[in-house]
Amino acid sequence: FDALIAQESDDAINTLHAYFRDLIPSSKNEKTGVFKGKNLIFVTAESFSYFAIDKELTPTLYKLQHEGVNFTNFYVPVWGVSTTDGEYVNLCGTIPKSGVWSMYRAADNYMPLPMSAQLKKLGYNPFAYHDHDYDYYDRDVEYPNLGFDVYKAYGKGLDVTKTWPESDLEMVDLTTGDFIAKQPFYTYYLTVSQHANWSFNGNYIAYKNHDLVADLNYGEEGRAYLACAIELDKAMALLLERLDDAGIAEN
Repeated sequence: FDALIAQESDDAINTLHAYFRDLIPSSKNEKTGVFKGKNLIFVTAESFSYFAIDKELTPTLYKLQHEGVNFTNFYVPVWGVSTTDGEYVNLCGTIPKSGVWSMYRAADNYMPLPMSAQLKKLGYNPFAYHDHDYDYYDRDVEYPNLGFDVYKAYGKGLDVTKTWPESDLEMVDLTTGDFIAKQPFYTYYLTVSQHANWSFNGNYIAYKNHDLVADLNYGEEGRAYLACAIELDKAMALLLERLDDAGIAEN
């Protein structure tokens, strides 16, 4: 690093060189091991935005944000394909190829690094759930390749009511019994209740929660979006309740 500094005229780059030069290399930090043995529930929330968090309308999402670890400087680009790209980043921790179905393209690849595969090696029981069609974006091919021993969705073991979009609350209600008694578990939820389009005609979830947003001073699209967010909030509230009832909320 001293040699790099000697050859570099950019002060900002030299600041980085000096920083790395003075670090003591380690594979651990003060957080290493903090969550050893803990269960993990990972949620990819369809069309989610911080606009969906409201102390009164979505108190559980508000609780998760304000009582948990909140990453306020987190950004991702848009790859211009679909929800499945966001899933690829979330589940695999790597960048998708722009313009193609990266999750499907990787379905035949050896994928040892996703959390599902890593935790499975440590004896975790991996579960995956989605409340829309089981084979949408070929998830029935992709999830098993990532190490999920159990994958349930509409048409494949998850008997949610067929609406558009479907209910995240109903999905959580039907699935917690699968994994709560099988610690340690890694449970992945892909939600759908906040899916576009946001209107009270043609969006069942928005229609279902219409009365809860009727008095808000927003246009129809804004009120419908928040009505859909309320369904996700209800699902997370039920999930926390089930964990608490089982005595494992702190684990």
